[in-house]
Amino acid sequence: MIGNKIGKKSGKKIENRAWKLLCAAGLIAGSGLLPAPSVLAQAPAPAAAVGEAAMADAAGALPQRLRVGTNNMVPLVFAEAGSDQMPYGYSVELWTTISNALNLTTDWVQYESAPKLLAAVKAGEVDLAIAGLSITAQREANGYDFSQPYFQSGLQLMVPNTRQTLLQVWSQRLFNWNLARPLILVFLSSGIVGSLIWLVERKDNPGFSDRPLPGIGQGMWFAVVTLGTFGYGDVTPMKLGGRLLACTWMGVSFFIVADFIASMTVLQLNEVETSLAQLKGEPIGVVAGTTAEDFLRSQPVEAVPYGDLDSSLAALESGEIAGVVRDYPSLLYWANAKPQAFRLAGELLTSESYGIVFPESDGPLPEAVDRELLTLKEQGYLENLKTKWFSGGPAQ
Repeated sequence: MIGNKIGKKSGKKIENRAWKLLCAAGLIAGSGLLPAPSVLAQAPAPAAAVGEAAMADAAGALPQRLRVGTNNMVPLVFAEAGSDQMPYGYSVELWTTISNALNLTTDWVQYESAPKLLAAVKAGEVDLAIAGLSITAQREANGYDFSQPYFQSGLQLMVPNTRQTLLQVWSQRLFNWNLARPLILVFLSSGIVGSLIWLVERKDNPGFSDRPLPGIGQGMWFAVVTLGTFGYGDVTPMKLGGRLLACTWMGVSFFIVADFIASMTVLQLNEVETSLAQLKGEPIGVVAGTTAEDFLRSQPVEAVPYGDLDSSLAALESGEIAGVVRDYPSLLYWANAKPQAFRLAGELLTSESYGIVFPESDGPLPEAVDRELLTLKEQGYLENLKTKWFSGGPAQ
């Protein structure tokens, strides 16, 4: 009993002291000797200050001010490293909408490339990064956390849009094996059938000459007009053997015509479509340190790394390389901006998703950003934003 009473009295004394300390702190803050907490939180952070987000996360509350890294990747981000100008683009507008919803202030930090941007996230120079950063298993395993995907993309091949004269176009068509092969097949098969028809019909059919050269010529004419289904009826077989031969030729001619049409279709597709397989062994430009470089290492081409996309596009325009592989949004923008110089080739080479990158942490910021992204997706905001920047909007 006595011990309990002593314990209760000690507890009350400690509580009274704590209450007095709290009151004293409140009086000091109210007197102006210490700044109020709201003033501290709103004070602009110095440029070199890093880790405000981490401290706020430790306290379980969102930071009021964030350093957000980005790099130039049109039309997702129009930015210039070291510039004081405000970046803009699809990803920038998306983050601005998210930060406004969460009452966050953003200090933009612009980097030269995606590898440097990711390194800045890992080193704690920025609190997060947004540009056109692909969500990959390797990056997840190397100390990065990604938000919900906000853009579906992939790698694309872009090649020179070379202009050719009419003579060059027709010379390529005429001296092309896809066209020569069916023509040779038609000529040889018509010669064989024409010769057989002449041998069968030459003695009793007045439509065929007894002399070999003109007789075989008449037989070839019969074979060709039958093959093309535009026969005039001026030369027709009269004997049973000749008619059976003609019927057999009519059936075979369907396959020869189909092969000829297929060859012409392949020729037209080859003139329009270009693939990495067709560029086997050719130098293909890629931005160093990106997922595109990793992809090209497994392809039958020579990967030529460049420091940025502009350098690879200049090399493509000058003829130093045969193509460029990069994220589809960027190449689509440049293909629309310079249609005389570039064109997209084929379908997407890979399927990728872009996300906002955070350093690994258990703080509330990634979860809050994910909630906003899901809300914006459900509201149709992401589709409207895509239409704005990729369908004749500011990015064009």
